Formats: sequence, C-alpha cells, structure tokens
Amino acid sequence: MITALRPHPVETPAPIGDGLRTSWVAEYRSEVPTADRWAQGIAQGPHSLETQERVCRMAEQLANQGVGREDLFTRLEVADRSVASGAGPEAAATAGYWTIAPLVRLAGGPIVIGDSDQPDLRAFGFDPIPFDGHDPAAYAWALFELTMRARAEGDRPFGPCTCHPRWAPASIGLARL
Repeated sequence: MITALRPHPVETPAPIGDGLRTSWVAEYRSEVPTADRWAQGIAQGPHSLETQERVCRMAEQLANQGVGREDLFTRLEVADRSVASGAGPEAAATAGYWTIAPLVRLAGGPIVIGDSDQPDLRAFGFDPIPFDGHDPAAYAWALFELTMRARAEGDRPFGPCTCHPRWAPASIGLARL
C-alpha cells in the first residue's frame, strides 16, 4: 500500500462538539503524569488535541506490546527539546523518527510527504493522512500508524495486495513532493 502523509498547520482549538475527545485526553493525562507533562509542550507550546489523542492511543498500543508509557513520553519530550521553535518539518521528521524507531520495528514501504497545497493525492492511489508537520510527536505517530497499517495489510487472509507489484516495500524514506 502506498500512503501519502500530508502535513498541515497546527490545528485550531477543538470545536465545541468535540467534548468526548477532549474529555478522553484530559482523563488520560490525569492518569499518566508523563503524558500530561509532554502534552503541555516545551518550546512550541501545547501539542494539538489531535496529536495528543493520537499519541495517547499509540502509547496504549505500545504498552500492550511491552513498551512503557513513561519511556515513550520521555522520548517525546526529548524530541520536543531537540526541535527549536519555528524549525521546519525536516527537523520534526528526524526527531519523530528517532523517537519511535528504537521502540518499534518500523515497516518498510514507500512514504510520500507533501504539503497541503499539493493536488489531491487520492486521485493517484495515495491514502493521505493529515497531521501536524511541525510536531515531532505527530511524525512519530504517523510512522507508527503506517507500520500498524502495513502489519494489518500483511495479516489479511489472502496476504498483502499484489495488484501493484512495482510498488514493492522498500525502506522507509521521506520525500518532499
């Protein structure tokens, strides 16, 4: 499967109807102190609600695989510190990669990262995943999400898709469209 990731600007405050998501994240943060400390942000301020929810859910999935929540959130704090305020997406991508790679064996496969002003990539067979392109945690989540999707694809009863053999899995790499 080919997946395109499309960074987007930092999200605006959550809509009023987003109370369930907000309350779940708040409850998680109250139960996991390292998550709360990470979510407050360091140099760039608080992480978006979208990124907080995704990362907290990722933390739970990793915990089920034996990875400590504290280890993940401590690594995310280090990634935040390594990316100066206003740093570009490349710095965030690098920090995100070095956060998640030691914790999870990442799936190989082509990754295309484009900006939100690119044409709709669905028309070309891509499956865009919007995320905050300036947040290392968002990149870490995106790489984790791609790995989980690739594993799910490989676990299908008839195996992975073979209808596009020219798109065989390769090492994960980042390319700017």
